[in-house]
Amino acid sequence: MARYEFGAGIADYVVQPSDGLWGVAPGAVVTFYSASTGGTQYTDLLDAGSNPITQVVADAQGFLPRFQGPDGVVGMWASAGGASRAWIEAHNTGTMEVAAGSVRDWLNVLDFGAVGDNVTDSTAAIQAALAAAPMGGIVYLPAGAYRTSAPLTIPPAVTLMGTHTNLMAVVGLVDPPCYIKPLASFTGTSVIEFLDQAEGGYSTISAEHRILNVMIDGSDLTDPGIDGIGAKGNIQNVGLRDVTIRRVTGAGINTQFNAGFFPYSWRLHRVMVDNTGWHGFAIQVMTDITMVDCQAIGCGANGFEINNAANSQMIGCRAEWNVNNGIHITGDWATGTGSGGMLLGDCSTDRNGYNGVLVDATGNPPIQIDNLHTRRDGRNGGAGGGGYAGLKVDSATVPVLVGMVTCYPGVDDDGTQTNSPQYGARFEDSAYVAVASGFLHAATAGWSDGGGNTVLRRGLNIAERTGPTNAPVNAFAAPSGVGGNFTVGGYLAAASGQSDGTWNLWAAAANALNIGSAGGGIAIKEGTNARMGVATLAAGTVTVANTSITANTRIVPIRQTLTGTPGHLSITKNPGVNFVIDSSTTETSTVLWILFEPAA
Repeated sequence: MARYEFGAGIADYVVQPSDGLWGVAPGAVVTFYSASTGGTQYTDLLDAGSNPITQVVADAQGFLPRFQGPDGVVGMWASAGGASRAWIEAHNTGTMEVAAGSVRDWLNVLDFGAVGDNVTDSTAAIQAALAAAPMGGIVYLPAGAYRTSAPLTIPPAVTLMGTHTNLMAVVGLVDPPCYIKPLASFTGTSVIEFLDQAEGGYSTISAEHRILNVMIDGSDLTDPGIDGIGAKGNIQNVGLRDVTIRRVTGAGINTQFNAGFFPYSWRLHRVMVDNTGWHGFAIQVMTDITMVDCQAIGCGANGFEINNAANSQMIGCRAEWNVNNGIHITGDWATGTGSGGMLLGDCSTDRNGYNGVLVDATGNPPIQIDNLHTRRDGRNGGAGGGGYAGLKVDSATVPVLVGMVTCYPGVDDDGTQTNSPQYGARFEDSAYVAVASGFLHAATAGWSDGGGNTVLRRGLNIAERTGPTNAPVNAFAAPSGVGGNFTVGGYLAAASGQSDGTWNLWAAAANALNIGSAGGGIAIKEGTNARMGVATLAAGTVTVANTSITANTRIVPIRQTLTGTPGHLSITKNPGVNFVIDSSTTETSTVLWILFEPAA
């Protein structure tokens, strides 16, 4: 059997009547019984120092101090010398029902034998508290460093909560000991794990787990592939808030397939993953995940590996110093009605080894990227180059829609490394990419079309620079491409004066095309198969080769230089081949001809 803890709880005040009112009773002597009336008095008690006592004295505030009850007793009737007794329950059973039918929902791991001394193995004690907690209950980690030797499993609807989360462990930085730290002898695949209903033996779907204010410090781990937090199968609605995972040898967070299901609909707020052996966030087929203010820094592969996260969003997240890509959006995002895309908003990257953001996903759902801020990515082991970019879309069949993207290159803080990335934004072999605006500064080119794209649309407000930041070369007047209709309110000023394709004027006015400046005119290119030219009559006739002639072409001949006796000019068309200009005389004049087509 075991002794259970009593006292030191919000309900453990001693009160007494005074002048018709109830108030606290400092110094009241309290004894304990097995029944509300009569019964047997419990005298086998221990104080907070484990010394034998038979009764408890309220402190100056009328508060019962912490003490332990008799062996195996989880509830007692307390008497302060009055006519009635009050029910008092143990704090650390996790299952004991009180008189009103409620359940203890706040469990302190210290009460289960955990020791946060950075030495003692507290795995069994913490797991006992987690197992004892009811759904909706909280398992509390007071300040300390708790060593573990095996995975901790959090049951459905249970919260593991600490006092404080250290975002980073840096020499000279305030570093209060508030973390779980697996031992070098740790055995298992993850420091904390969530099990699905089948593996956990739960009576309900595995859901509503919470981790709050908890840090996992894996700096003593030696075996490879140990994740910080792992989940396999149908594990829904998990919430992580103010969580830090550092120096584990696998992924910081790893969600995986099991028995036909993937984890679903998680919410991550202020989660830091620092210097892991693999990806920072390894998210596999996670529908409806939300990540807000999450960061992956110094991870051994990609910072964020997002392998199909339909109907999801990343807001205000950061990826820095990761060995491969900062954010990788990949995998098969499907084509069915139940699939969906992803929003990446207000995120930033810096000094990642490959690309800041790489999209190579397949499927039909759109990937929307807004307000992306990339910096010194494409480090490539310090060499730069490599075809890397702040934003790269490569072999993606999903539509990629980019609102605003910036890139600012550079070297490391200490001045080493080649200026990178090579490109601000680069696009290759992708189905549909549209970028509305941006400011792209990179070592070789701000904007790079690598070829093979089916549709690549560049907005009008994209500026480019190349070279180092202290001596940039501006390329602000790069061409813009617009597909479909382009409506302009007011005047359209085209400084380059260049156009390609058919122009249509729909205005139902005789002056639909105006050349509004004195000296302005119309110039038409002459040459082979042109729409304007000159020809010289020989004995009153000349044949002009021109394959652009159609049966409907209107040909206007105008005599330029009269030679001989003028006659009446006429036209004979041979569509697709030539046309003949004839005069009613044998003149040898020079004749201008212009070709027009009737509007559709």
